[in-house]
Amino acid sequence: MKMLTASLFLFLALGFLTLGTVGAQTSVPTKLVEILDPAFEEILSPDAVLKTVFPGDRSFMEGPTWVVGRPGHLIFSDIPKNVIYELGPDGKVFVVVDKIHTGDVAPTASNTGRPVLTGADGTAVDKEGRITYVEFTGGRVIRVEKDGSRTVMASEFEGKRFNNPDDLVYKSDGALYWTDLPPRGTEPRPNFVPFGGVYRIKNGKLDLLSKDYRPNGIAFSPDEKYLYVTDSPRKLVRFDVQRDGTLANGHIFVNLGSDPRPGNPDGLKTDKDGNVYTAGPGGLWVFSPAGKHIASLNAPAGTRSFVNFTFGGDDGKTMYMTTPEALFSVEFKTSRR
Repeated sequence: MKMLTASLFLFLALGFLTLGTVGAQTSVPTKLVEILDPAFEEILSPDAVLKTVFPGDRSFMEGPTWVVGRPGHLIFSDIPKNVIYELGPDGKVFVVVDKIHTGDVAPTASNTGRPVLTGADGTAVDKEGRITYVEFTGGRVIRVEKDGSRTVMASEFEGKRFNNPDDLVYKSDGALYWTDLPPRGTEPRPNFVPFGGVYRIKNGKLDLLSKDYRPNGIAFSPDEKYLYVTDSPRKLVRFDVQRDGTLANGHIFVNLGSDPRPGNPDGLKTDKDGNVYTAGPGGLWVFSPAGKHIASLNAPAGTRSFVNFTFGGDDGKTMYMTTPEALFSVEFKTSRR
């Protein structure tokens, strides 16, 4: 009996230690929000709390997009699971798009211990409510039609395959703007585009708009006068959007390079006031339209940084954020959409 009691105590103790480890991976830093401009306190409380919405399992969460409706809902991708999820009103998550990677291009092997990235990265929704996504490994831009069939909107440029399409955004005129990462590794890939690019698909026509940067995240200013992209390793670039939708005057908007914490700009969004939000070293960074750093949100302990995010909720006050490990949310004081 003594041996049984001791064994039970050891089992419970190990169980509590295990739970403690899991909790440490998704716990919130002592200070989630750092306000650098007092005016931002009217938008986000310094005491705002990060909530875990959906914990992943050998996942890499990406591409959160709020689908406006009555009520609206959130979709987000899980790249290694090869699916796009929807978050239902009851808080449950279910698959809305599956079997994204078709297997015709071999995924890049991971040397970090993380799952291999095969499926969708960024997601977006057009005016008709159709989900559009970029296929990270397959190198394609795909739209899901109302009947569930899939239309390949783009798969190559001048006869060469895209590298790793990463993020996308619709303009109000229906044109789709998206980014393709530059080639990775040192092995030559003659059948692939030899640079990273910003592209547009309008009325079925594909245009290369820029190949001067290493683009990742992408977002328009609320008035669509500017297009922002994240530029690896640690810069944000801003373009002027011309009347015909092409881009001009690409230049460094901000440089995040001096921060010692790990993490590079990735996901990118703007709010209704024109503030620019980007994943960056240690979490999420917020800049004014003039490029002033006005606030930061620290990523959970055990996580390098947030990856991507979107403003959701029917009132536009909820920011949903992904890390490789999970989906989180934080409530803002006012609508940001």
